[in-house]
Amino acid sequence: MKRNRWIAYLQLLGFPEGLPFVLFCSLMGSLVPEIPVFLAIGVSIAGNLAIFSFAQIYKHISNAPEDAFSPSKSDPNPISAGLVSLRAARIGVYLSLSLAVIASFLLNRLNIVLTMVSVVLTLALFHPNIRFSNRLFLGFNQRHFLYGGIFFLNSIIATQARPNTVEILFPMLFVVSYYLLIRVEEIRVAHPQHPTTGFWRIIFGASLLVSALLTFFLLRPLPFWVIALWAFLAAVQLSVSHSSQHEPNTLQPLYLLKVFEVSGVISFLVYLILIFIKPY
Repeated sequence: MKRNRWIAYLQLLGFPEGLPFVLFCSLMGSLVPEIPVFLAIGVSIAGNLAIFSFAQIYKHISNAPEDAFSPSKSDPNPISAGLVSLRAARIGVYLSLSLAVIASFLLNRLNIVLTMVSVVLTLALFHPNIRFSNRLFLGFNQRHFLYGGIFFLNSIIATQARPNTVEILFPMLFVVSYYLLIRVEEIRVAHPQHPTTGFWRIIFGASLLVSALLTFFLLRPLPFWVIALWAFLAAVQLSVSHSSQHEPNTLQPLYLLKVFEVSGVISFLVYLILIFIKPY
């Protein structure tokens, strides 16, 4: 029973499914500056996790009446399922928002602005009188391209670095295209007959490919061995999933994109750890 309660609280926060998303965007932003500032990276990641939790809890609170009648398998709502009380969820909203604001104040003014933007975005997506999330491309399970852009910028600004516009633009386009493509695949799985998914798959896929080439081979925020490690870990993860047969859709584009996301997070963390311990 206690285990089920912990699982319900994790679902309320959007974890563990959403953790790779937050880390991927945050670490990508942390790798743009030439010299990582590890304390600032840690605070910005904590702030991004708090923003993500705030958005997830607010979403579950707002959607609880609807989810009670039509629960989502891909995004279960522990409030409508009776596993988490509305009072506990509201306390979680205030705590996560407070943590996000504190983290932004520990960084700088632009981080405060981005935190406020994320609050406005959450209200616009899920407030009962607005609900932009009802539009297909603005739907939000555990990944959303607009939050990805905010997390990415939060990490860049936190380091106090001043990269030029090109150094921000292409990695930002890569992150946004990545999660737009994931959203298109989610729509394609949920609505196989949707007429425009094929067109947007081509557009966002091309944007992802071009921005990835420009980011990793022109700007080179990462050495090539990290990119090779990223590809190797993705291949290992896919081979293990395929051989164990726990994941029947290992060749589906949505699953492949999530595998690359997790592998990227691990590769980025290895790289940052090596940079951190190098002086010692």
